[in-house]
Amino acid sequence: MAVVNGLCTLDCPDGCELRGEVEEDRLVSLDGGDRNPVTAGFLCAKVRRLPEVLRGPGRVLTPLRRTGPKGSGAFAPLSWDDAYELVAARLAAVRDEHGGEAILPLCYGGSNGWLSQDGADARLFSRLGASRLARTVCAAPTGAALVGLYGKMPGVAFPDYVHARLIVVWGANLHATGIHLLPYIREARKAGAKLVVVDPRRTKLAALADLHLALRPGTDLPVALAVHRLLFEEGGADTEFLARHTRGAERLRERAAAWTPERAAAEAGVPVDDLRRFADWYGSIRPAVVRCGWGQERNRNGGGATAAILALPAVAGHFGVRGGGYTMSQTGAFAMDAAAAAGADPWTTRRINMNRVGRVLLEEADPPVQAVFVYNHNPVATLPNQEAVRRGFLRDDLFTVVFDPFLTDTTHYADVVLPAAFLVERGEMHAGYGTAYVHRAGPMV
Repeated sequence: MAVVNGLCTLDCPDGCELRGEVEEDRLVSLDGGDRNPVTAGFLCAKVRRLPEVLRGPGRVLTPLRRTGPKGSGAFAPLSWDDAYELVAARLAAVRDEHGGEAILPLCYGGSNGWLSQDGADARLFSRLGASRLARTVCAAPTGAALVGLYGKMPGVAFPDYVHARLIVVWGANLHATGIHLLPYIREARKAGAKLVVVDPRRTKLAALADLHLALRPGTDLPVALAVHRLLFEEGGADTEFLARHTRGAERLRERAAAWTPERAAAEAGVPVDDLRRFADWYGSIRPAVVRCGWGQERNRNGGGATAAILALPAVAGHFGVRGGGYTMSQTGAFAMDAAAAAGADPWTTRRINMNRVGRVLLEEADPPVQAVFVYNHNPVATLPNQEAVRRGFLRDDLFTVVFDPFLTDTTHYADVVLPAAFLVERGEMHAGYGTAYVHRAGPMV
């Protein structure tokens, strides 16, 4: 039995190192590796069971060509040489007849590795002159809020949470999506830190919190504005920091003035005393850190809610002290241009909003999309306006390639299915957007 190291490139903040046992070219067990001090030998249950998935049903082991109507899932095996020739010929024909922008690469977050997403793929599609994809289905409002407030400034590192004396987890379910922050929160609480969880559901973490604000979904914005009002009115705002380092603080104060604690509490369905207690703690306990997730963005006011949440450490003056500030995405910690590293050409073609892919495939585009190359993504299952997406993929004149380790909802509509190596079966570079460690590893099997 051989012991091998790898890394997890799934769309998760933690970016775990992997340690597996291999016997006769089969991955028989998987756990966390110990070289990354944050993930530290612990792995989530989902990834730990990947050896079963690799050997389970649904794996695509050879290229497939459609033999029945689109949507039927009827395929016949195809050799790799024939598959390459077919796909290359059809993409070239679409480019020559309709222009490169008639080709749409459709990719999201099945793997966040630098080599397989926005690296080698960008080199191919930029040189074809294909349309670009605006990946807006997740984190677009929160990303805009974060960049608008602080640029790509990295936030508080996970190990520094032990120095915080107030920890606020807002819009994140860490037991399910960020388990490697939990040990640092536990250590901080043993040292006397208070924990506030803002979440509509009573999650495992909320059940352990000193204060749980179980607000109604979509009411994060008024709650955050009410906290701002209380900070400004009751001495919790750091006016010196605001004067020296910010712009627009008075406008924020004006916008928050309308949200009294009573009004916000009624809107959110939380006790007004709990809302006041939260604001009092946040204005007086130092250092304080906010772990802001993505749950609050799933509403029409999601960008505004995130901006109000992330503005809290600036208003209360929690920056500049170890363990104080915010954590959201740490992608700004790395000046990595994967496309440039892969030798991709400058890519300036039209950009298609992935939230509108269904409409775009139903001819709402000039030129119309004639070919789609799907990878790291299952759009029929995950994109908005699902029925329009499905009908778009049913177009007989649309050439569709799906590159995936498994048969999915989307492969049913493919003309060609190409088997992809799974994350433990290929080499990759990757950085978790929460833990902020760069990993490089070869294939485990």
